Amino acid sequence: MSDYSIFVPLFPWLIGGSRIGGSYNIYCGSCGTDGEKGCMDRDIFNYRIWIEKLDEQEILKAAVYYGLKSYDSRDEDEITVKIFDFEEESLGEIKKWLEEMAESFFG
Repeated sequence: MSDYSIFVPLFPWLIGGSRIGGSYNIYCGSCGTDGEKGCMDRDIFNYRIWIEKLDEQEILKAAVYYGLKSYDSRDEDEITVKIFDFEEESLGEIKKWLEEMAESFFG
């Protein structure tokens, strides 16, 4: 993917302070904005990466959504979510999936 770069944070950053009574970190990113005009008249590809704990099991999640509305302002059917194994190696899979989704969106 040459025109749009997807950044995926480090695994320890996502874990955040969860091991010492704090919370996980959520990473949000986007592609498609213009350096001068920002998001005006642009197609925006948004993504989010986070950890969720379900029944004492941690899982990695990544989501894709488009346009100007935030993740929290969207209906569930406007967001595509994929679940990944809770391991550092999954970050490469997340990056690849997000790049494929961005390629499809902008292609």
